[in-house]
Amino acid sequence: MRTIMASLIVSAGLLTSNAFAAKIAPTTFPWMNAKQANTTYNMADHTNAVFVLEAFSLNCSWCNKNAANVDALATKFKDNDRVQVIDLGIDSSDGYFTRWIQTHNPNHPVVKDVGRKVYNALQVENGIPQVFIVNCRGEREGVVVGYWEDAEKEQVESAINKALQTTCAL
Repeated sequence: MRTIMASLIVSAGLLTSNAFAAKIAPTTFPWMNAKQANTTYNMADHTNAVFVLEAFSLNCSWCNKNAANVDALATKFKDNDRVQVIDLGIDSSDGYFTRWIQTHNPNHPVVKDVGRKVYNALQVENGIPQVFIVNCRGEREGVVVGYWEDAEKEQVESAINKALQTTCAL
C-alpha cells in the first residue's frame, strides 16, 4: 500500500505528505562555479533559507532542457536571500561540471553532491532531474520530478511558498 501511495504522489509531481518526509543536515559542497577555485557552498551559512536543489547530470537531456527553467527561478528570487536556488550535480567527474557550466552559464551556484548523499536522502524515485524544496530545518517540503511545464513550475513555487512559512533562528 505504501508503495502504491508513493507512486501516486510521485506521478502527481509533488510530494507533500509528511508520511514520506525526508530530512537532511546542513551540508557543505564543492562549489563548482564559484569565482575562486576550491570554494565551498555551506548550507549552514544560510540559516533561515529555503533550498531549491535541482539534481542534474550533464548526460540527462531533460536536465539540460530544464536548465533554463531553473535559471528563471533563480532570477525570480535573486533579491530574496531566503531562497537559495542550487544546481545539485550528481556526476562524479569534474569535467562534467565544467561542461555544464560552459553550456548553461547558470546564474546560481552549481555544487557537487559527492557520493550523492543529499540526492539519495531526498529522492522520491531514481531519476533526474528531480527538484527538491527543503525548508530551513532541512525538511523536504516538495519534490518535482522531470522537466517543468507550467503545472510543475506552479508546484515548485507553491512548495517554496510553503517552505518560506517555516522560520528558523537566525
